[in-house]
This record gives sequence, structure tokens and C-alpha cells, in this order.
Amino acid sequence: MLNLVAVMALSMQILAPYLVWRSRWNIPTHIAAGFCMSAYVIPGLLTNLWDGFPSETVNLFIVINVIGGLALCAGTLIGSFFARGKGDYIFQSTSRMIKDTSPMTRRVLIVTVPCVIGMCAAYSIMGFVPMFAEDPFTARQFKGEYRDAYYRAAYLFRFCFSVLQATMPLLLVIGWYRRSPFLIFLALASFTVLLVSLARGPTATGVIFFLGILAANSRGGLKWYIPLILLIFPFGSVFYYILGNILDVEVFRSIYVGDTLSQFIANGSPDILDQLNWLHGFSKGDYFSMGRTIFGGLVPNNYQWNPQVWTLTYDDIGANISELATGGLRLTTAEWGYANFGWIGVVLIPLISGIISGSLIEKIKSVLPNLNILQATSALVLYSTIGTFMVQWYILSIHSLPAVAVAVYYWRANARKTNGRPQTASSVAQNR
Repeated sequence: MLNLVAVMALSMQILAPYLVWRSRWNIPTHIAAGFCMSAYVIPGLLTNLWDGFPSETVNLFIVINVIGGLALCAGTLIGSFFARGKGDYIFQSTSRMIKDTSPMTRRVLIVTVPCVIGMCAAYSIMGFVPMFAEDPFTARQFKGEYRDAYYRAAYLFRFCFSVLQATMPLLLVIGWYRRSPFLIFLALASFTVLLVSLARGPTATGVIFFLGILAANSRGGLKWYIPLILLIFPFGSVFYYILGNILDVEVFRSIYVGDTLSQFIANGSPDILDQLNWLHGFSKGDYFSMGRTIFGGLVPNNYQWNPQVWTLTYDDIGANISELATGGLRLTTAEWGYANFGWIGVVLIPLISGIISGSLIEKIKSVLPNLNILQATSALVLYSTIGTFMVQWYILSIHSLPAVAVAVYYWRANARKTNGRPQTASSVAQNR
């Protein structure tokens, strides 16, 4: 029973947007449901991972996430309620946006081609490709012997990676509806340079997002899309095992132990296990970051208060993590609240995050009905980048900024121009 409560508490922090936006166009949350299946539902209900921790740790884990989850849901409802009908003047001009998709197509090409070349150049400068490196997992995190080589191309790699990740849904939608061989080839090239980095989530999300657009654009689309999502994510959890068999690389297979598929999936998505391990150690001392991890991710080069660094070194701030083949732990919103300010943070941080999320959802709901398919895709990309940056304000990351900037750049291609300037809501009213 406690396992079920824990899984529900974890999942509601991810699926809270359903409270105020139950629509086939809520693609980001549909995708999040797949994540919940592989990271929470299967490991939490179908394995015995809870047995490896003291009951005190498990109970604390559940209480933190239940309180934080309820606060986040309450914040989402509050934000949606107070944002309803307010600030809609910002979107009054959406019905008068240009319908020609050529400007956005040009912008996507202008951005994508150099970034694909940039990723190839980064791999060449580094001298290795993570998928084919001698130690793929260490290479994937650019640690150990791969660290210095990575730093030679770090800025180029991170910039191009972030931009391509945000661009993939738009590129695929344009290629699909235009039936353009060049655009399809470019999409395949983009997918490939992301895939060989071994970053499963960022690589797959663009394709899953694109399929969500196709599903949302047809009334019966969710009948196949939701089941597909619930299957794809568990498949992604065992991706390294499958890849290890294809490439005959034992290190890929070595992280999977157990006799059942559920255990294999849990090995590939160790979120609950990581969070319990973190909390078990964290609760033994006074390691609260007091808000320093909120801005730590905006400082480059493994800054000690970077959230990804801090989750590995919270009890030994400043420790060297160059040999650890991990990019940090993925905590829930409630856990980040506890990590920063204790029990006050468990309520406050999820509540604020929920309020921001609910407010943004009301805006995206109001703008989507007036858009064509490509504009709707760019709006959802904007929501998924700048929206995520704002909702997850408690773990700001410098690596998100290129994606935010390019999402705004694409969205601005929709603006009608008057005398060389984008037409605003007020100018639309004057021209009526």
C-alpha cells in the first residue's frame, strides 16, 4: 500500500498539468506519463527496491513527496484560476498571424544545418564519439579520461546539442507535411548526431513530440499515441541492454541485473533508487543548500552549487566528481524543496512551481486554437523550453538557454510585419 502511495505522490508532481489541461494537445504531459511509467510505476510497484532501505528513510521519502505533490497540484489550480482571462491581449494578434510557413522553415534550416555540422565538428575535436568509445558510459558523461578532450569542444557541443533537441519536433513536422527528402535527411542526420551521444531522453523526445503532433491533429490520435508512449519509455529504459547486444559491448549490458523485465526497466530508470539513496544520506546531516542550487546551474564548469554536481557532493561540497560517470541525480520538485529549505521548502517550492505552471498552461490553451499545425508546434516547443525553464526555476541551467533562445526565434517567425516591425496587438487593433 505504501508503495502505491509513493508512486502516486511521485507521479502527481509530473502529471499535475492534467488538472487544468485535459486535451489531446497537452503533448508535454502525455510524454511525462510515459516517463512516470518507466521511472515510477514499474520500479515502484513491480520490484522490491524499497526493501533495501530502512523504513525511516522510506517513510520520510513518502511524506516529503505527498506533501510536495499536494502543494504542487494546489499551485497548478491556483495559477490556472488567477491567470484565466488575464493577459490575453498578448495573444489577440494570433488569429492575424501570417499563414505562410516559409519564414519558419527558413529559420529552421538556418539553425539546423550549422548545428548538425557543429555536432560533427565537436566529435572530431574531442576525438571520440560516446557510443563507440572504449568506456561508453564514462564518455557519455565526459568524465575521467574523456574530460579534457571534451572541454576542447564543450561550448560548441552543448550549444548545438541544446538547439537540435529543441528543433527536432519542428524539423520533423515540416519534413512530414512537405514530403521533402532533404528535410527528412536533415532530420535523420540530427537524430543520428544526438543518438550517438547516448543521451536517450533528449534524442527520443523530439521524435515522440512529433508523433504527438500527428496524434493531436487527428481526433482519434490518442487511441494509439498514449499506448505507444506507455510502451516506448520502458523500451527506452532497456535501450542500453539492446544496444549492448547489437554492438556486442558488455559494458552496456553490465548495468542490467535481475531475472525479470521489471528489474531490467528499473535498472535503466533508477530514479526512485537514486532518490532514496540521496535522501538516506542527506537525512543524516545538515546539508541544506539554502537556495544556492537554484542559481548554481547558471555557473559553468561543474560549479560546486550546480544542482547536478551538488546532488553528488552535498555532504562534501567541492569534492572532485571528474571520475564519477554520472551527470547527477534527478530529484522531484518536493525533494528539491526539502534539499533547499527543509520542510518549508517542501511546501513553498512546489507551490510556486505549480502556480507558474498553471498560469502558463492557461496562456498556451488560449493561443493554440488560432494556429495552424506548424505554428502550434512552435508554440508547444516554446512552452516546453521557456515554460520548463520557468516552472523548474529551482534548478536553473545554463544549458537550457540556447534551446529557449531558438524556440523564441522560431516563434517570432509567425509575427506579421508592419513597416519593418512585428505587428503587435495594439497595431492590429489600429488597423481594423
